Amino acid sequence: MQTMNNPALCMGCMRFGLGPNGICVSCGANDRNLWLAPHHIKPHTVIGGNKYVIGRVLGEGGFGITYMGWDIRANIKVAIKEYYPNGFATRSRTGNGNMVQTYGGEKGEFYRKGLQRFIEEARRLLQFFGLPSIVLVRDFFPDNATAYIVMEFVEGATMKTVLKSMGGRLPESHVLGVMRPLISSLAEIHRRGVLHRDISPDNIMLQPHGEVKLIDFGSAREQSRDIKSSMAVMKHGYAPEEQYDRNRSRQGPWTDIYSVCATIYRAIEGSPMPDAIARLQNDTFRGFSVPVNPNTRRVLMKGLAVKPENRWQSITEFEQALYPAYPTPLPPPPEKDYSAVIIAIAVVGGIIGFILLMVLLANLF
Repeated sequence: MQTMNNPALCMGCMRFGLGPNGICVSCGANDRNLWLAPHHIKPHTVIGGNKYVIGRVLGEGGFGITYMGWDIRANIKVAIKEYYPNGFATRSRTGNGNMVQTYGGEKGEFYRKGLQRFIEEARRLLQFFGLPSIVLVRDFFPDNATAYIVMEFVEGATMKTVLKSMGGRLPESHVLGVMRPLISSLAEIHRRGVLHRDISPDNIMLQPHGEVKLIDFGSAREQSRDIKSSMAVMKHGYAPEEQYDRNRSRQGPWTDIYSVCATIYRAIEGSPMPDAIARLQNDTFRGFSVPVNPNTRRVLMKGLAVKPENRWQSITEFEQALYPAYPTPLPPPPEKDYSAVIIAIAVVGGIIGFILLMVLLANLF
């Protein structure tokens, strides 16, 4: 197991400022206590052919672990996502100490299929390189009998965290302003035939200067593919009813539109939507209980329709309805040009004055 021997680089924040006592002067992390679980890779471990250093764990889901990392070549902080489906593999502590060992039988088959989809996620994200509001993928590679995706490190906090810190709600104008660039980028994603299928407050990063980033394309799927099995984890209150159906042909742009509308609703209302399956059986949802612009209410309620055919059918159509083009103010009336009139008056006045002068001279002589 290769490690990076740089005692000054903090594995908690990836800044150079680790004191002799092992405590970072920037973030206060104790470098020696960042390894939280045996199945996590130890901080300071180098992966990807001496390219990347593993730091602390940023988050862990059912199918992967995301670490803070350091790009040795570029000298920048990154996020490194490792494919590690919990319950389907284990971490070997022999050899280099980080090899992933899969279980046999159906679990092993699930692992292999999931690994292929993980690699597809990386390739899919590379399509959106440079697209605003979409997390930037820098690299992906196999290692330790699994695979890794290296992404830009997005400073800030998830919308879920921000909502919690703000008492559960944000002003309508702020929410709509934050979501607009994300919705515009989603239109381009759909144009390329990809659905995200996991839009929710915990997959939206709000950055310090107001930018927004959509992350985690692990549930994304190409619309043209008929995939009978899926690794998608349904987020109750955000996933529409067709995502619970194994018939993928019912999914389309309207699927992501439902999730976007549910996210906006959650941020403005202060509470999540009822579960879509419960609504399918007995829909008691009546909309907002807080004051909302009538147009916002109308557009979101259509996007939150239980049946897919009753929602907006394209993200562009939805965006144009949610952000109507206000009439362009009439330009101010042009200033009238009186110069010609003034010149004409001056000429006439001059002629009259000349005639009067000639008459006066004739009388004198």
